[in-house]
Amino acid sequence: MITDADIEQRAAAQDAKAAGSQPEPWQSSGQAIPPAPPPDLPPLKAPASDGRNSSLPLILSVAALVATVSAPYWSPPLYRLLRLQPAGLEWQARQEVETGRLARSVAELDRKVSDLSATLVRTTEQGMSANAVLANADARLRMVALLQLRATLRRPVPFDAELKAVRALGGKMEELEPLLAAVEAYAANGIPVESQLRQDFAAVTEAAGRTDPRPTPIKWLSNVTGWTPVAVEPEAIRPVTIAEQAQALLAEGNLPAAMAQLSAIDLGSTSPARAWMEDARARIAANQAVDRIAEMVVTAAGRMSPKS
Repeated sequence: MITDADIEQRAAAQDAKAAGSQPEPWQSSGQAIPPAPPPDLPPLKAPASDGRNSSLPLILSVAALVATVSAPYWSPPLYRLLRLQPAGLEWQARQEVETGRLARSVAELDRKVSDLSATLVRTTEQGMSANAVLANADARLRMVALLQLRATLRRPVPFDAELKAVRALGGKMEELEPLLAAVEAYAANGIPVESQLRQDFAAVTEAAGRTDPRPTPIKWLSNVTGWTPVAVEPEAIRPVTIAEQAQALLAEGNLPAAMAQLSAIDLGSTSPARAWMEDARARIAANQAVDRIAEMVVTAAGRMSPKS
């Protein structure tokens, strides 16, 4: 196989030979003799083509393509084998660490939310229980105040402190409040009881006698002999008779009926009989308040929780 170096060596040898040779006779004589043709050189042979060398780039390209496509499958084990850490793997590791941290934070928050929810439920239950206890305590205090007021209303003693306590504790007293308003004027001194009203009823009888329309001698004669003049009003409407009927009802303990009888008599606005009637009305209101308080206490006791 003739290479480029062989061709250059032959050309250099021919140049050296031409420079060192003598001139030909035809050159010295001055005749124009054509130059001799160049020596025939053997033709250069083309280098034989190697099939393996021509297919090598294709093989390398295919191998590179396969390596690129399959890199995700074999590169991690290779990196682990060589103990190398590529940039992408480091970023992925950081992301996994951050994701794990966030997952733990979310789990911790869920646990705290669950604990707070359970605490809120317990607090709500405890609050409801505490409210029930407070409500029962208020009801008990109200019951005690009502019972104390009831006890004082049944006796001829002052009850201003008990009345203030009942109103301070509040509560629903729509039916009781009018009765308390009727006896409030007697809170500082107390309300006379039925026995005292029976003893003081003489003032009513005396006032009824003064309002009798008959003349005084006729009234005396009628009271002594039982004789009644024709011109005198019927005994059914005589004030003294009404007072006697009221006194009989009062002796039986029926104070409201006695007051109903006396309401038909005009006893005057400043007489002792009028004061007695005001005391009697206050006693009737006090007795009604006593009964109403007893009903309220029984109702409130039935609504109270036995555990509180």
